[in-house]
Amino acid sequence: MKLLPRINLIALVLILGSLAWLRLGRNPVSDDHSASYAKLVGRIVPDFELIESRGTPVRLSTFKGQIWVANLMFATCNGVCLRLGEQMKSLDSQLGPRDDIRLVSISVNPEADTPENLRKYAEGLKASAKWLFLTGSRAEITKLATGGFALSAGTVEVLTHSDKLVLIDREGVVRGYFDGEKPESVPQIVEAIARLNQPISTPKSVPLKPNQP
Repeated sequence: MKLLPRINLIALVLILGSLAWLRLGRNPVSDDHSASYAKLVGRIVPDFELIESRGTPVRLSTFKGQIWVANLMFATCNGVCLRLGEQMKSLDSQLGPRDDIRLVSISVNPEADTPENLRKYAEGLKASAKWLFLTGSRAEITKLATGGFALSAGTVEVLTHSDKLVLIDREGVVRGYFDGEKPESVPQIVEAIARLNQPISTPKSVPLKPNQP
């Protein structure tokens, strides 16, 4: 009989320990992941030189004065790229015809994604004129993806890439990361763009009184 309280105490400790483990370990990677991306906001995008699907050279200066949303992809990807394409297509539709905003999809498989192939891919998505599809040398793509956005762009041997959508402001500064697989990211990006479009408020000048110099 004396063993029962001790057994009950041990059982209670085990139950509390299990609950604590579940609470702390429910999704630690996701929490750390979000925090790590928050720390990346404010990165300055380096200059680069890529080719758009219409054959036009594209550099960082191309987006001067424009807000842009970028993602990584490749034309033969049948997994995450399909979902990323859906979110970008939804953004393309919701943002409407705008000269001050660009959507930018960057191929991580430049060996296969020629400008011609990317043009066919863009036509399949019914992309508007503001949605650009870029390819070029792997070195330039890596410099932009890894050095600029701090996103994984895979290798020649392993075609993989991040599922993030990256918001960049008019000065080429990263302003946010969004989950490219979640439809709710689209209204979040639209709202974030609206905030970037708001003019910077300046204090109103106070008129001088007659007796002031």
